[in-house]
Amino acid sequence: FFTLRTWWCSWREQFLHEHLFRHFKENKVEIASAITKLFPFLMSLRDRAFISEQMFDHLQEACRNLVPVNAVVYTVLSELERTFSLSLLDELFSRTNL
Repeated sequence: FFTLRTWWCSWREQFLHEHLFRHFKENKVEIASAITKLFPFLMSLRDRAFISEQMFDHLQEACRNLVPVNAVVYTVLSELERTFSLSLLDELFSRTNL
């Protein structure tokens, strides 16, 4: 049985998710520019399974090849956009990464 209250809560959650996703997507450059070091950023994403070990290695190699950190971070954010979630936002803006 689907009540109005259940529908409203579901709609509100979906609206919030879509709004946060759009904001994330539109501000990837700003987020990437704010991250100046890969540690602990990449390590925390890998440790919490937001990125694979293979992707982590690829990104580390890019840095060794002198790809700018903000470009590497932008690449990560673009990849994370595909699996966007509120738990991802919690990690990105956690005390560790700020």
